[in-house]
Amino acid sequence: MGAIDTALTRLRVATPGRSYTFALAVGLVLALAGAIYLSYWGGLTTEDAFKYQSAVVAAQRDAEVLEVEQFERRAKPVQLRAFEKLLESDLARIDAIAANPAERAPAFQIPPESVAAFQTLNEQLHVREALGEKRFEASVNSNVRNRNLSNVLFAVVALLFTFISARLRRRVEESRTLVENLQRAFISRRTELPNLKIGSVLISATEGAQIGGDLFDIYSIDGRYGSFLVADVSGKGVAAAVDTAFIKYAIRTLLSEVKDPGDVLARFSSLYSRNAESDETFVVLFLGIVDTETGEVCYASAGHEPAWLRTERDVQTLTPTGPLVGVLSDTQYSSQTVRLQPGDALIVATDGLTESRDKRGRMLDADGVRRWLEEIEGSAQATADAIVRRLRRRSRRIDDDLAILVLRYEPSTQPRPSVPEPVLLGSGH
Repeated sequence: MGAIDTALTRLRVATPGRSYTFALAVGLVLALAGAIYLSYWGGLTTEDAFKYQSAVVAAQRDAEVLEVEQFERRAKPVQLRAFEKLLESDLARIDAIAANPAERAPAFQIPPESVAAFQTLNEQLHVREALGEKRFEASVNSNVRNRNLSNVLFAVVALLFTFISARLRRRVEESRTLVENLQRAFISRRTELPNLKIGSVLISATEGAQIGGDLFDIYSIDGRYGSFLVADVSGKGVAAAVDTAFIKYAIRTLLSEVKDPGDVLARFSSLYSRNAESDETFVVLFLGIVDTETGEVCYASAGHEPAWLRTERDVQTLTPTGPLVGVLSDTQYSSQTVRLQPGDALIVATDGLTESRDKRGRMLDADGVRRWLEEIEGSAQATADAIVRRLRRRSRRIDDDLAILVLRYEPSTQPRPSVPEPVLLGSGH
């Protein structure tokens, strides 16, 4: 369990840095908002100053035109009304954009009674024009200062972004290392054994997850003997995967003390009952120890789905040798022995295979798998892949975690004289 402890320790150490990263992110957002605000507000004040000047100039022009039409050309009142409306509109614009009372539009009576009224209006508009120029110059200077400040803030934003990006990249790398450590503990891995070709498939029904409640494990006990394990933990996803890590390492530890699979399962059942977080959890598993020189396999199964022995002549079903792990704390398991001949294969799968349903809801069951195996040919991995292809064609989707392990005996040395058929023996445990 050292990989799990190391990964969790690194996770705890990395947690305090989150507040620091969060503070940097808040600073980044505030700096960006301030830079955008200064840029926007500076441009807005300059635009208003320009509009004010434009309104003053337009009022001066319209006042001159109205004066000419009224007192020089002696236009009729109905003809003057259009020019009067233009002047009224410009004076109203001046009032709307004025920043203070001094910039407000001068009072002007329409229709004016004399040329003197136009002269007074023109003088007052010149005063507003000077105020508008002063306002425009002040807004430009302010805008320059704001732009300089916003540029500084944008530079701070860039710096913070670069710093946060580097920190996040470092966190991602740490998380990737953490995940790799956890995967080494959780995910099933194959260890090659002499004279055996191994095929395997592991599928999680949890979308986006690479780990689940099913597992297989190949373990080299010494140069001659190896063990293989297929297990199915109640539940799915990461929560079930935590149990699979416990199962894998507990079984390996027990194998260092006991070499009989039935005794190993009995001890593991007691250990699991004492350590299970819930009384409702259980495990089904198949454990085998193989003599790679003779092809002899001693196995025990705790309520596991049937395993299948495929020979040149037929496919035999290996039934369970004991109940589920987790149901009773004190349980005994028997061991059985089968001898593999060159070319024989042992296939073990979790219930994600036998309990799969077709489009009509019909379950595949153990006999259905046996019929498939009678038709499938090829290497160990080809057999495992062929099973999955058939399963995908038969079912709309894989709704349960699935583990498949295929061990094919292919000795490299001259085999001992073969017996006509595999012999199943009970050890009586």
